[in-house]
Amino acid sequence: MSTNILSLRRAIHCTLLACVGVTSAPVAFAQDPSIQEIIVTGSRIRRVDDETASPVQVVDRKDIERTGATNIADVIRNVVQSDNQGSIPTAATGGFAAGSAGISLRGLGVNSTLVLVNGRRMASYGLADDGVRTFVDLNSIPFEAVERIEVLKDGGSAIYGSDAVAGVVNIILREKFDGVSISGESGVTQRGDGDTYRLSVMAGTTTDRFSGYVAVEGLEEKAIAQGDRGGYLGTHDLRPYGFFDSRQGAPYAGAGNYSPGVPAFSGSTPYGSVRVPGGQVQQRINLLPCPEVSSVTGVCVFDTIDYIQIAPEVERLNVMARGSFKFSDTLEAYAELGYFSSHVTALGSPGGVNDNGVYDPANPASPIVHTTVLPANHPDNPTGVARTLSLLTTMVGGRNGEQETEVFRGIAGLTGEIGADWEWDVGVGYIDNRLTDTNTGYIRHPVLQAALNSGQFRVDGALNSQELLNAISPTLVREPTSTVAMMDARISGSLIDLPGGRLGLAVGTEWRNEEVDTPPVPFTNTGEIVGLGYSAYSKDREVYAGYVEVDAPVTSMLGLNAALRYDHYDDYGSSMTPKVGVTFKPFSQLLLRGTYQEAFRAPGPAESGNSASFGFTNIGILTTGNPDLKPEEAQAYTFGVVYEPIQGTSVSVDYYRIDRDNEIVAADQAVVVGDLPVNGVPDSRIPGLIPNSYLFYDEFGDLATISAPFVNANKTNTDGFDLDVRQRFELGGAGTLTAALVWTHVLSFERQVPGGQAFEYAGTHGPYVLSAAGGTPADRGRLQLTWDYGNLSVTGAVGYVSSMDMIDHEGEELVDVGDGTYTTTTGEGYYVVADPAGKVCGVYNPDGSVPNGCKVDSFTTVDLRGSYVYGEAWEFSASIKNLLDEKPPFDPYTYGGLNYNPVFHQQGAIGRAFSVGLKYSF
Repeated sequence: MSTNILSLRRAIHCTLLACVGVTSAPVAFAQDPSIQEIIVTGSRIRRVDDETASPVQVVDRKDIERTGATNIADVIRNVVQSDNQGSIPTAATGGFAAGSAGISLRGLGVNSTLVLVNGRRMASYGLADDGVRTFVDLNSIPFEAVERIEVLKDGGSAIYGSDAVAGVVNIILREKFDGVSISGESGVTQRGDGDTYRLSVMAGTTTDRFSGYVAVEGLEEKAIAQGDRGGYLGTHDLRPYGFFDSRQGAPYAGAGNYSPGVPAFSGSTPYGSVRVPGGQVQQRINLLPCPEVSSVTGVCVFDTIDYIQIAPEVERLNVMARGSFKFSDTLEAYAELGYFSSHVTALGSPGGVNDNGVYDPANPASPIVHTTVLPANHPDNPTGVARTLSLLTTMVGGRNGEQETEVFRGIAGLTGEIGADWEWDVGVGYIDNRLTDTNTGYIRHPVLQAALNSGQFRVDGALNSQELLNAISPTLVREPTSTVAMMDARISGSLIDLPGGRLGLAVGTEWRNEEVDTPPVPFTNTGEIVGLGYSAYSKDREVYAGYVEVDAPVTSMLGLNAALRYDHYDDYGSSMTPKVGVTFKPFSQLLLRGTYQEAFRAPGPAESGNSASFGFTNIGILTTGNPDLKPEEAQAYTFGVVYEPIQGTSVSVDYYRIDRDNEIVAADQAVVVGDLPVNGVPDSRIPGLIPNSYLFYDEFGDLATISAPFVNANKTNTDGFDLDVRQRFELGGAGTLTAALVWTHVLSFERQVPGGQAFEYAGTHGPYVLSAAGGTPADRGRLQLTWDYGNLSVTGAVGYVSSMDMIDHEGEELVDVGDGTYTTTTGEGYYVVADPAGKVCGVYNPDGSVPNGCKVDSFTTVDLRGSYVYGEAWEFSASIKNLLDEKPPFDPYTYGGLNYNPVFHQQGAIGRAFSVGLKYSF
C-alpha cells in the first residue's frame, strides 16, 4: 500500500486542536479491515476517512477537555474562529433571548447557523433573538455525553435544509460507554467570585448485542457583579478614561443641549426630581437628600453599575441515556432519551417611571406615552404645582430576569445493512422546549399613577408597604413553548467501480412538524408596563423533504460530490437547493478543493407567523408577521488548498464567499410613508405604500404609528479566509509537542439596503442592531500548544481578537447639523459626529472629542491547562483561564452600558480564573 500523507494526518488529529476535512480516501484503504467507515457532517455517505471537498472543523473529546470549558457554547466560542458577530453569549442577559447561548457562523445571525445533535434537529429556544431570530440554545446540549463537535463551514442546505446558510454545527454524542466514570470540577476567579461547581457521573455497559449508558451532569455557576471590578468596569464615571461621566444626573453627550451651554442629562435617580416651575427644562429640584450633586446639572448623581452583572447565576442539570440492541449482524435498534433543566438568574439596572411610548393594541393610533405626574398636593412635591416625576425605582429592585428551561428529547430508530455495500436508517423523534420567563422590577404605570394621586406612594421607598410595591411592580411571568416532531429515513451505499474507487449514493426523506408559541409579557398587551415593549408570536407548520447525494472518485486524483434537496413548507411553498464539490490531488502532499452550493432560510415564526412587536422613537413602529414572505436565499463558494510537505505538518487555506439575497427585515418606514401626508383625518387609518401597511393618525390628525409587515429586502455579501496550520514534533524521550493555529480573516462584510446603498461592517462595531452588538472583528485566531509526556499533558492556548472601529459601519456620508456637530445620511438611530479631519465615530464627548481614537483595542488571552493520569483509574486536572489577567478593552459603544464587549472580551471582564478537577473511572 502506498503512503498517503493526507490520510495519515487523520491518525494524529485527536492530539490536535481541530481537524479540517480534505478529500476522499483512496480505495485501497477501504480494503483495510482496521479502518472504520464514518459519516462526516455535510454528507450522508459513509467513507473510510473524513476527507471531503467541504471544510469541516472537528473538535474531539480531548480538545473539548483541553479548553477548560464547562459548556458547549464556550467550547465553540474559544475554538471555532468563524463564529462572529450575532452570536449570543450567556452573559448577554439584557437581550431579548436572555438565559441562552447561540452561535452565528460567518456573522450571518443565529438563525442562519443550523445546530444538530447526532445529525438531527433540536427545538428552538423559547425566546427569539431581538424578538425575531429563533435558534437552538447551545446550553441545552449535554456536555459530558459529547464525543466531538463537527463544524461545516460552507453551508449545508443541500443536505440538511433550512437555516444552514452559514454552516452547520453538529454535536455528536457518544454511541457507547463501558464502565463507570465520576468526575468533579471546582473553580473560582482570582477576585474570589464566580464560583463554579460541576459534577458528572456516566455509567454504561457493552455486550455482544446490547450497549447502553446513562450520563448525569450538574453545574452551578455563581454570579459575578460588575461593581466588584475596578477601573472602567466598576463605574459609569468614565472621565478618567477619556469619556464623559455617564452616571444618572451627570451631563452627557447625545441629544444635544436643552439650552445654550447646558448639556443633556438624565434626572432619574433614586432620590427623585422635578422641574422648577417656570424654569428651564434642565432646572430641577431633588426630592430627597443625596450624597453627591452634580455641579453642572444640580441633580443628584447615581451609578447603576452595582446592579449590573458580568455573569449571571446559573444552575443546570443534564440527563442523557442511550441504548442499542442488535437483533442480528444486519439489524440494530437504538434509542436516546434526554432531559435538560436550566435556571438562569440575571440582575439588571433599575428602571424609571417614564418612557417614550408603548403599544396599545386597542388603539394603535395612540401609543401610550408613560408620563408619571407628581400631583400638586402630594406630600413629596415641594413646588405646589403638578410636575412630571423623574425617579429610578430602586425600591422594587433592578429589572431582573429569571429563565427556567426544560427540554425533553426522545429519539428512536432502526438501522441495518443490506449486503456488503448498503446501509439504512429510519428514525422518529420528539423534542419539547418549555421556558418560564420571569421579569421583576418593571413598573405598571396605571397602578403607580393611582398611588401617587392618592398620596399612598412615596418617593422614599422605605415609606411604602411591600403590598403596594408588589402592586406597582408585579412579577411578570410568561411561558413560551417550542416543539419539533420528526421522522426520517435514508439509505446509502456504493453502486459501481470508478477508476478512483466506488461510486457512492445516498437517498433520504424527512418530515417534521414545528410548533412555537411565545406569548407577550403580561400587561404589555394593554400597554401598562414602563420600558417594556410588546412582542409575541406563534406558528405551526409542517415540512416535507427529500434529498439525493452522489460521491464519485472519478480518478485517483479527481473526486466529485453533488447533492440536491427538495423542501416543501406548508406555509410558504418549496425550495430546491443544489451543491457541488470538487477535490483534485495532483500528488500525495497537495490537495485542491472547492464547493458551490445554494442555501435558503425559511421565514421564522416571528417573521411569518401570528406576530407583532412594537417600538417607539418619534412615532410608534409596529412590525407584524407576513405570511407572504419568501425564504432568504444564498449562494456559497469555497476554494481551498491543503499542503502537507512532510509527515506531521499540515497547512490549509480556505477562501469562502456567501451572497445572501431576499433578507427578511422590518419594512423601511420611509418606503411605507413615501409621499403620503404626515397629517391626516383625526383618529383615522390609511394604507401605506407597501401591502398590508398602514398609517395611523391620532386625535389631532398627526401621524402617530406606522404599521408594516416584515419584507424581503436587504442583501449581504461576505468573504474571507480560514487558515489552519498544524505541526507535530517528536521530542524523543521528552514526549511530543503538537501545535495548531486556527485563524479567520474577514475580507468584507457588506450589507445593501433598499435603494442600493451599501455599508461595510468588517472591522467595525456593527451591525449594532444585531443581537448583542458584538461587532465584526476582521481577525480572530487561536494558537494552541500541547505537550504530552507519558501520563502528563499540558496545553497552552493564546486567543486573539482584532481591534474594531467604534462605528456601526463604513460608507456613511456626513451631514453638517449646523451646530458644530455632524450626523450621517442613515445614522441607524445612533449619534455620529466628525472631527475636523472627518473622523466618524459612534460615541463622543460633549465637546465632540472621541474616546481612544474611536477604536476598541485588540484583545489577547492566554489559557493554561494540565492533566495527569495516575494508574488506570484517576485523572487530575487544573486550569488557569486568562493567565495574564488581561482586562477587556474599553468599549463605551457596546450594548447595555457595560463598558466592555461581552461577546468577544468576556474572559477579560471575569479576570484570571482557576479550576481543579478529579476524575475516577473503573
